[in-house]
Amino acid sequence: MKVNLGCGNKILPGWVNLDKHDTYSVDVVHDLESFPYPFADDSCHEILMNHVLEHLGSDVSVFNGVIQELYRISAHNARLYINVPHPRHDNFLSDPTHVRPITADVLRLYDQSLNKEWEKSNIANTPLGLICGVDFSVENTHFVLEAEYQQKVAEGLLSDDEIWSLIRERNNIVREIQITWRAIKRQ
Repeated sequence: MKVNLGCGNKILPGWVNLDKHDTYSVDVVHDLESFPYPFADDSCHEILMNHVLEHLGSDVSVFNGVIQELYRISAHNARLYINVPHPRHDNFLSDPTHVRPITADVLRLYDQSLNKEWEKSNIANTPLGLICGVDFSVENTHFVLEAEYQQKVAEGLLSDDEIWSLIRERNNIVREIQITWRAIKRQ
């Protein structure tokens, strides 16, 4: 099954489209901060959360509950496609319903392999994969640059090092982060 969680008006054919509101013709009405989700264990092979995760779990225990539910409904090797505004972009900063920044580094906290490496190396990162009993791996991260920076990179006016330096130093360089996350369930 493929589920489009928090779909709003972006109804996708061939997907189960779920939203908190019945404003649009969604397949399932459900609040993603209410547990359990209306899907069976291990039933989802693809999950899309397009500009959703940054709205969930202002309370850390609720956020971790969301992650645990995503894990519960994910099949082994399920792909989760998570698109979020970059936390240093006005699109993130100007929306009062955004409750937390989401980055690949945040999602790596739920990777048990990394959690175990950090333990061995005495790294103080919070091992949320072990704490929450979930295991996800970040497979891919793509940064969508604002159009003017895309053009400068394409024209060779900015090198990779220069664009990364700008991303670290300034706001409004990256508009969106697209992360592919994989659920790992050992049999």
